[in-house]
Amino acid sequence: MKRVMLKLFTSLIAVSMMICSFVSETYAASKDTLVVYFSATGNTRALASTAAAALGTDTFEIIPSKPYSADDLNYRDDNCRANAEQRDSALRPKIKDLNVDLKSYRTIVLAYPLWWAEEPRIIDTFIESFDFSGKTIVPVCTSGSSDIQKSVENIRTLIKGKPTVKDGKRFMPNISKDEFKSWYDSI
Repeated sequence: MKRVMLKLFTSLIAVSMMICSFVSETYAASKDTLVVYFSATGNTRALASTAAAALGTDTFEIIPSKPYSADDLNYRDDNCRANAEQRDSALRPKIKDLNVDLKSYRTIVLAYPLWWAEEPRIIDTFIESFDFSGKTIVPVCTSGSSDIQKSVENIRTLIKGKPTVKDGKRFMPNISKDEFKSWYDSI
């Protein structure tokens, strides 16, 4: 009986050590990753929240100085603010608060919606505001139909410091943590 109890106790200690090791690795990985996102309607916020939960990271929200109204996002109106911004590739909408210290992060998961198959211009404002030397950028986006590739090409052209910019992926806002983590671990 003592041998059985000793084996059980030894097994319990081994399992506990494995769990502690896993938690420790997860925590260490999360300390060098940040999810940065812009969301005009809430879809990308949902994706960013899922990504942060899956990776165990903090988030930073890109908030425009002038919030977008429903009329600003009426894509059927050629003159709505979102469409006007997308037509002008040099336009850089102001961000309310750029007070984020990116120095301690090696990986930035950059989440945004696609507007006419491209990143919103406010994403350009963000990426042109920092030096991303030595970092890895992982673009993820929400869109009902467009592919992420054109926005990734734009980001690679505009970003300072020549970081590694992954190919990224388009997601639906309701992706599960497990699905996101599985994809993230594969890149």
